[in-house]
Order: sequence, then structure tokens, then C-alpha cells
Amino acid sequence: MTLRKFLFNYQSSNPRQKFRQVEMWRHSLLFAAMLMILSAGAVQAESLKARITVLSVAPARVRVEGERSVATRVWSFRNVYAGVMNLGERIEKLTLADSNGLDVPVRRLAPGEYQAASAATRFVYEMKLDAPLWETEAAHVSWLTNERGFLMLGDLLPLAVNEKEIAKMSATLHFVLPEKWTIAASTKAGSDGQFEIADMETAIFFVGQNLREKRQRVGSMEFAFVTAGEWAFSDNEASDLAVSLLKDHTSTFGNISKNRAMLILAPFPRPTGADRWSAETRGETVTLLIGKSPSKTAALAQLSFPLAHELFHLWVPNGLALDGNYDWFYEGFTLYQALRSAVRLNLLTFQDYLNAVGRAFDAYKSAQGRDELSLIEASERRWTVAPTLIYNKGMLAAFLYDMHLRLKTKGKRSLDDVYRELFRLSNTFQARRDGNLAALAALNNAGEMHEVTRRYIENASAIDLSSAIAPFGLRVETGGVRTRIAVGENLSGAQRDLLRKFGYNEKLDGTSIRRKPVRK
Repeated sequence: MTLRKFLFNYQSSNPRQKFRQVEMWRHSLLFAAMLMILSAGAVQAESLKARITVLSVAPARVRVEGERSVATRVWSFRNVYAGVMNLGERIEKLTLADSNGLDVPVRRLAPGEYQAASAATRFVYEMKLDAPLWETEAAHVSWLTNERGFLMLGDLLPLAVNEKEIAKMSATLHFVLPEKWTIAASTKAGSDGQFEIADMETAIFFVGQNLREKRQRVGSMEFAFVTAGEWAFSDNEASDLAVSLLKDHTSTFGNISKNRAMLILAPFPRPTGADRWSAETRGETVTLLIGKSPSKTAALAQLSFPLAHELFHLWVPNGLALDGNYDWFYEGFTLYQALRSAVRLNLLTFQDYLNAVGRAFDAYKSAQGRDELSLIEASERRWTVAPTLIYNKGMLAAFLYDMHLRLKTKGKRSLDDVYRELFRLSNTFQARRDGNLAALAALNNAGEMHEVTRRYIENASAIDLSSAIAPFGLRVETGGVRTRIAVGENLSGAQRDLLRKFGYNEKLDGTSIRRKPVRK
């Protein structure tokens, strides 16, 4: 899952994102008929063996050679991922052979798409892995620099013959790295130095000089923290922060823990601002790239929010048997849950919490076409509308839902209960379900919340923040460029109890005290 900009910075620095669906549709139309003809037959689990050699780091180039278990004439490589375009253009010198080692002629049809003259299993090619020019892309695709880099199998190796019918493609891998380079991954290498990967699509390898790794148990979870470069904070401080967040998230989900997780914290491959970050949670690996701040306090504050967000993705959506475009929930609602985690752990004050909601509202108001589609419809068109609209409007919907639910149930229920219900429902499914239907069912099962979900999620309605937050004892202060939310006057007992759950202190108006809130 991806969150690609600093919190509520709604202006994307990657204008090429909007062409993602157009590119995908073009390739789907071009190769659908060919796949039906050339790959017809019984579907079987597919695996491959590969040797990945770093040929050089300047220029960045690797050689990939191996053999797949299923012979095919159709050879596809990922060309678009998370808004990153033209990945297929990195491939050079592709040669194929059959299982007997006889050469098989191959021709290029489009970037990342090839057709062999006959069924082939063996392959050799080179791939250019220059670091992305756009900082927002650095957490999502493979790249190498003189010091370090990422090898992500999803864009590095051939795709399964039939991606839609084969859930997972396994791989056996061997890496040849430059001298003094090491490798880190959530899966440990065997005694022979090879990696056995159950799901190739989710495998990420962090490679480079002077990698530092710390492994520990967080409850029943095996947790690994890997980093490189110099930071204003110590490795232990970053690892301790991650552990605190993992424990908080585990509690949110009713003590449902993950078996294993790895956090990779790395600098950007190119110089960037101290407030920038790019992240993705793929499988059981969290990749987080952040800019460097000279201040430890500022650096830890910068780290806390994206880390809370991405670690949450280990559960949602990665731990759910759900499909479909329900980004409004697993991105927008996760933004809100990350904010709540930071407040619970005393990383943010009550006023910080309100300020974050205000910034989300400003970003939402600045988004083009913000009220033309419902959140569900916008999620289906995530890469053709303003991508961050889903994040910010989704977060606002989560905030309003949580506050309404808490007020209505007198603090007995919260959004945390929705996540527990969602996991309960997911465990009862016999097959993967649509994420939109499952999320709405969990939200509505928490109480009589249909009016809230219809207004803010299912319908294309505008958010009038002033009137929406008035029932909670909050108000929008007028004047100034930015929206500022403050506590209203003459709070009722119910409103005061509600705001105390978020660390509100009536004597100081919640503006200058770090009062740790209770979980519910």
C-alpha cells in the first residue's frame, strides 16, 4: 500500500500518475486475445529460479538469468506500478531458450511485453536500475546507487503466465552483489545462500554497504528493523518507536498479531527536503524513505506519522482477504488511525490532532472535482482524479464517523471496534470478498451509522466542516489562510467526555498539554 506525499500535501509532484489507467487499459486490450490463445490450458502454480547479479552501480545495471516452471510464448514484465510509468523500458538484451537449452527467437511488442516464437522457459536479460527522478517513486520500484538500493521482484522478474488465476508465484533466488555489500529481507537465506520466496510479488530486498539490522520479538511477532546512512536519532530510538506503534496497532485489532514484519528505513537516493517521505507496505515489509533533519526532535516527529500509517497496512489491507478498489478505507481511514495512534502514544497533543484534521480539510477543499464523485467512485478512478483526494476526504470521513460513533454510544464504541469487526467478518469468508462491501458492512454494524456512511462515503456530497463538527463541541475559527479547529464554549458533559478521549484538558483548552488519552 502506498502513501506517497508528506501529510496532506495535496499537490502531486508526479504529473505522470494520471496516465496509469490509460496505459493499463491499452496493454489489456493489446494482449487479452493473445493470452487466451497462447496460454490456454489448465492453470497450474508457477515458480521460477533466478540468479540476480549486480553488474555495476554507475551506471546501475543488473543481469537476471533463470528458468520458469511453465513454458510460455507470452513474456510480460511490469510496465506501470503505483503511478511509475515505463518500467518495461529498462529491460535490455532479452534472450530466451526452451527446457533443452535451444534458443527461442523473441520479439518485443510493447514496453515490457514480448512474444516468443515457441514456448520457452529459460531467460537472460539486463535491466537498468537508475534511481527514480521523482522522489515519490523511490519506495515503489527497484533502483541502485553507489551505496545502496532496492531489488523488488514485482518489477524485476517476469510476471506469471496468468496473473489473474495464479494467486502467488514462488521463486528461488541467488544474488551476486558488489564487494562489501550485504542484503536484508524479511525471509532469511538458507545455508546455501539462496532465498525461498513464497510470493514473488511481495518480496523486497534491501542491498548496500553498511546495512544495520536489529531483530526482536514484539509479542508473537518476529520484527526486524533495517537501516542505512546517518540519522539525527539512534537506531534504537527508531526501532523503539516502531515497536510502540506495532503494540498499539495490535491492541486496535483485538490483539491479532502478525507473524513477521520488517521495517526498512532508508535515505532517498537523491537529495531532498527534510520534510519529504515516500513509503509502501508490501506483504510483510514496510519500506520508508525520509528526508534528513538535523534536529532529533524534528526527525522523530517526521518519522512517527508515516511509520504509524505504513505499519497499520500490515493489517489493513495486507491481512484481509479483500479485493477491489476500497482505497478510501485502507488509505483514508488508515490516515486517521495513524493520527489516533500518535495521540494515544503521546507523540501528538490534542491540538496537534485538531490541526491535522484542519490541514486535511484544506487539502480536500483545494482538490479539483472534490465533490463530483463519492469516495467509492473516486477510489475506482484513483489515478485519474487527484490521488490525494481519497486520502484527505477519506480521513475526514473517518474522523466524522469516529466522533459520531463515540458520541452516540457515549464512548462505548469507536472506530477500533469497526476494525475488529472487519477482521471477524474477513475470517468467516470462504473466498475473497469485495473490500467496499465488507468495509461498509463493518462500519454499519457498529451501530445505526447508515446516515453517516451514506453522506460521507456512498454519496457525492460536500463536507461542511463547521456544521459537521458542531455536535462534538468543536468550531472552525474564521480568518487566516488555514483552517483552524478549536474547542467551542459551554461544552455539554457528553461533549467534554468525548474530547477527553483525545487528550483534551478543559483547564488549558487542550493547546499546551501532552495529556495521554485513554484508548477508547
